[in-house]
Amino acid sequence: APQPGPRVYPAGRAAIVLGACGPELAGRRLAIEGRRVQAVRFGRLALLISFVDGAAYAPDELDRLRGDAPRLGAEARRLESAVERARVHGAVLPLRLLTVYAHPESLEEAAREQYARWSRGLARLRGKSECVVHLFAGPHAPPGGAPYVLRIAQKVSRTGRPPALKGDGDVLEHARRVWRECATIATATRRVATAGERGALWSAAMLLEPPAVDALAAALERSVVAGAPLGVSAYLESPRAPYCFVAER
Repeated sequence: APQPGPRVYPAGRAAIVLGACGPELAGRRLAIEGRRVQAVRFGRLALLISFVDGAAYAPDELDRLRGDAPRLGAEARRLESAVERARVHGAVLPLRLLTVYAHPESLEEAAREQYARWSRGLARLRGKSECVVHLFAGPHAPPGGAPYVLRIAQKVSRTGRPPALKGDGDVLEHARRVWRECATIATATRRVATAGERGALWSAAMLLEPPAVDALAAALERSVVAGAPLGVSAYLESPRAPYCFVAER
């Protein structure tokens, strides 16, 4: 890991790290809902950082924030906005929501420890996107509402195994057929928990090379036609950064 040279950090501020980026983003600055975000060079990476009031993001305050749905939703939207805007200009590896370091020393220590993992993740996911496919049967509420990282990225299974659809019948066979076709197009898959959702058959995040996004959309269009007589609805969430495929520690 690199040994960074002298840096100037805001005094008394904590750092929220939103993503690890390619060096081409170093020096770029964004304004996200009134909060400044900047890409700070670190070796062959750039770290997407927002400096915030340290007291407001102390450990006890973070525990309270995680239990406050409106505030947590606002943090999730800032993370998503920063990552999606930054990835227009280069590769971005999204990090876990509320990755907070209390002072520059802890930030740089963590960055040295995670440097190799972030570098590997960025290389593995560079150029790829993820889409989410949802299948429902009968009456249901369409997916959406809460920020993506709360609604999807924090509910993914680390297995890419097919959904456990029990029973027989045309609806379940159709659901299995759609899974097989989508999984064949994707580079990798992650199941999304749907327990308790009315009408849910399965939901999954799909990791895709750029040409595969159109192929997945075409497959879902065909599934809509085939599933309509069965009362099956399919939804495709548009390409995003690969939030669901970042390896955990």
